[in-house]
Amino acid sequence: MLPVLKVLKGKWRAAVILFLALLAGLVVCYCVATGPEGQYPPASQSPYRLPWAAGQRHRCVQSNRGVVSHRGSGRFAYDFSMPVGTKICAARSGKVIRVVVSHDGHGRRWPNNLVTVEHDDRTLGYYLHLRKDGNRVKVGDVVKQGQVIAESGDVGNSMMPHLHFHVTDPRRKTTLPITFSDVSNDRGIPRMFKSYTSGNVPPQ
Repeated sequence: MLPVLKVLKGKWRAAVILFLALLAGLVVCYCVATGPEGQYPPASQSPYRLPWAAGQRHRCVQSNRGVVSHRGSGRFAYDFSMPVGTKICAARSGKVIRVVVSHDGHGRRWPNNLVTVEHDDRTLGYYLHLRKDGNRVKVGDVVKQGQVIAESGDVGNSMMPHLHFHVTDPRRKTTLPITFSDVSNDRGIPRMFKSYTSGNVPPQ
């Protein structure tokens, strides 16, 4: 890179140096201001598995403390890129307490589709951006881990087809730091730009 800078003259050289400085700053900000923070439960003890069928591989396009959203009370959420219509599986067993699948389209502040599952410890698992009429369950259904509960979509405040997943503590109304037992590396915490293969086998 240095020989290139020597060839460049005047304003061009200054512009290239400024660009490289900005790029370095962005890399530093990404490493410091995004990704996991605080204490996470050990992956080996996690009750969660990746929310799609075993054997399928999808990319995490936004992880905890993401660059687009996933800040503040929603900082422990995950976004996984996948084609519209991908089967979504329960990451953890529980009871379906909310289903919204009447919306279509996407844009800023566009209404979202979702399925909410209450777990045995009263925490809530949220599956968002589902396709219109893409539910495979209804309110009151008891679902098992690995059971197909919906189809993914590109609905709501969404820039691309993907599944948003997070778990909340209903008392504090904040997302919780969770790990996935089938994510064998990265301490069980999916990282942005990396792909992961699910081990979420269907119930027998």
